[in-house]
Amino acid sequence: MQPNTISIIVPVFNEVDNIAPLLEQIASALDGHEWELIFVDDASTDGTTDAAYRLSVGNERVRLILRLWDRGLARSTIQGMLSAKGQVLCVMDGDGQHDPKFIPQLMALLHEGPYDTVSAARRLGGNAIESGALSKTREKLSQIGNSISSLIVGRRLDDPLTGFFLIRRDAFLDVAPRLTDPGFKLLLDILHSKKDLRHAELPFDFGSRMSGESKLDSYIVWQFATYLLSKLTRGLLPPSLISFLIVGASGLLVHFSVLYVALAWAASFSVAQLAATFVAASSNFLLNNLLTFRDRRLRGWKQFRGYCEFMAASSIGIIANVSAATITYDRLGQMIVLSTLAGIAIDTIWKFAVAKRLIWR
Repeated sequence: MQPNTISIIVPVFNEVDNIAPLLEQIASALDGHEWELIFVDDASTDGTTDAAYRLSVGNERVRLILRLWDRGLARSTIQGMLSAKGQVLCVMDGDGQHDPKFIPQLMALLHEGPYDTVSAARRLGGNAIESGALSKTREKLSQIGNSISSLIVGRRLDDPLTGFFLIRRDAFLDVAPRLTDPGFKLLLDILHSKKDLRHAELPFDFGSRMSGESKLDSYIVWQFATYLLSKLTRGLLPPSLISFLIVGASGLLVHFSVLYVALAWAASFSVAQLAATFVAASSNFLLNNLLTFRDRRLRGWKQFRGYCEFMAASSIGIIANVSAATITYDRLGQMIVLSTLAGIAIDTIWKFAVAKRLIWR
């Protein structure tokens, strides 16, 4: 493969009807260029894996990377970029909303700059709404997200949340070790991790999805929020820990509700604390499975088994929780809130360690 090859990395999940048309569009748009297309599939369940494999067998420009573990949009994209052969790396979605016809324009901009990275910035005005590519709600969320992201990066950008961008391979290899795990928008993490990257934007019309359902849901918003909070702490707290702590904070409401109900029923403080801890731990497990560790989400029998393992492994934390809370309660004049928080603090640290290493590996 020639040195001026451009590698196009397309992370996919359940896009079986979109990848063949995308290949045709890329081949047409890059006629006369040296290119390769890398599909990075997170073990799709709709036949995308087989379809991408067949395309790779029939076309030497196409490759497939199949990921079974440690899945997620950012992780998949990074693996594809690290596996690419080209000196220029292009990242784009596989649903048709990123039109390959803009790739040559982005390449020209990258080389004319010269820039380290260039991105296709979505036009978020009335045209996007009229085309049906973006709903009013999604457009508003994108505008708010872009404004906050510009503050995080430290300079005004039209669309730092775009998933359609080019970057020089040497620039990416330089920044890759500094990347965290946004799980959402990789360009934002790249620009934040190395703020002196030479970057330019090219406005483009965000297209409509060719087939299938959008992956944007409340979980993506949650991911983005925890990522931004992590950046506000200068990376001291990773997004997963922030999510775990927020879920834990919601568990406080559950905990105190059960605690006071049990005390009202004349239960001893130790018994009430034990019951409240157990119920709150169950609530936290379900929410963390849904939010914090969504990319490793347990389902069906695995979820039940994971719950049993989590509660069993957390028993040490529960014992420490109840013991610390009871000691504090007895020695500080029966201060219920302070005593409970002392126990919860110890329990939370233990549960996060258990969750990361044993349950959602």
